[in-house]
Amino acid sequence: MFRFRHVAVLAAVTLTLAACSATASPTKQESEGPAPSTAASASRTVSLDIGAGKITPATVTVTKGETITFMVTNSNTEEVELIVGLKTDVDSDSGDSLKEAEHIAPGATASVTYTFDGDGPYAYGDQVGDHYAKGAKGDIVLQ
Repeated sequence: MFRFRHVAVLAAVTLTLAACSATASPTKQESEGPAPSTAASASRTVSLDIGAGKITPATVTVTKGETITFMVTNSNTEEVELIVGLKTDVDSDSGDSLKEAEHIAPGATASVTYTFDGDGPYAYGDQVGDHYAKGAKGDIVLQ
């Protein structure tokens, strides 16, 4: 009798832990890229929404040297990503300036923190499939 209760409790704990780990990962994505910054060092947070063929807002103004955390929500029905960096790197989806949050599931949120310490121009976008070509991009205006 004691062994049965012990096994039953162990099984319940294992199932609970498995359920928690399975549900925790798809709602929040971490940023990737060179020299990661933390959200605590960001001077402000900008909310972005990636929908079908668009990112809202389409333009964000920043001050040179400012660190921004972009909080992005996927309102699309497909997986998206957010890439931030020099416009030429964002356009080509490659380069050392890029930071990105990849594999953002529909309804999920993610963040990318970026310091605008160069001369720009800067941009952001979603290069998954044909999203960028359809208009899922935005400009970052440097003051």
